[in-house]
Amino acid sequence: MARRLLTSLWILFTLLWITGCEQLQLDKMVQEPTLRVQNIAVSQVNLNSVGLNLTMNVANPNNYALALAGYDYRIRFNDRELVKGSTDQGFRVPANQSSQVTVPFTVGFREVKQLIDSMGASNTLRYEVDADMRLDAPVLNLFNIKSHKKGEITIPQLPQVSFGDLQVKSFNFTEASFQLAMHITNPNSFGLDLKDIDYQFSMGGERWFDGKIDKTVKLGEKQTTSVNIPVSISVMKLGSGALKALRSGNFTDYSLDANFTLDSTYPALQNLNVPIHYAP
Repeated sequence: MARRLLTSLWILFTLLWITGCEQLQLDKMVQEPTLRVQNIAVSQVNLNSVGLNLTMNVANPNNYALALAGYDYRIRFNDRELVKGSTDQGFRVPANQSSQVTVPFTVGFREVKQLIDSMGASNTLRYEVDADMRLDAPVLNLFNIKSHKKGEITIPQLPQVSFGDLQVKSFNFTEASFQLAMHITNPNSFGLDLKDIDYQFSMGGERWFDGKIDKTVKLGEKQTTSVNIPVSISVMKLGSGALKALRSGNFTDYSLDANFTLDSTYPALQNLNVPIHYAP
């Protein structure tokens, strides 16, 4: 009985010793891969949201390929968590090579604007990323690698538009001509082009005049300029009461609906149609 017990203990000790040796050999053979969050970059800007890309890099220092089983990420802007995600879609990292992972995501333009407004005159937001990748290696089973990064990103902004008073330029027995000044400010550190400005002028809820400005309006960085919008209306249709109110500067029963194409040297802010509605 004692001899059988000693034999069992010896076999158990031998198995543990062999397993430990194999594990030591695996530890020497396997080098842990590294995960690095590279940056966040703007990919697209529209009237509803800002498209961004999170780029990460996985480096495999081993002599065999490793398989990614998925990843999780959390992103904060100005200490406020706006984005988090997870995927089980994996890919392989070749031996002694690196693989880049690009994660597209969007943030609502209203949320971005609120964050930027809280920064004053700056268009730059602070961001913080926590990423966690799951690697499925045949010899190591499933384990995770993590990365953390802080950085800053500049968000391109749409131009700011305001209007002056409607002014009478001339009138005769048949026609009255007016002018409405549109003031445009570029809040960005790069130039903007406003092209193909179409507009409709309405009075009393009725559409009276359509116009177009073919000239491209060029705005340098942080520059403000004004565009005069001409309007011509039949005096007979206008009526003496409305004309008198216009000449005295007290007429406010009008509205302007306009559209223009916004272009820039910034890749994510090009060929964007921007609508405008103004009513005093």
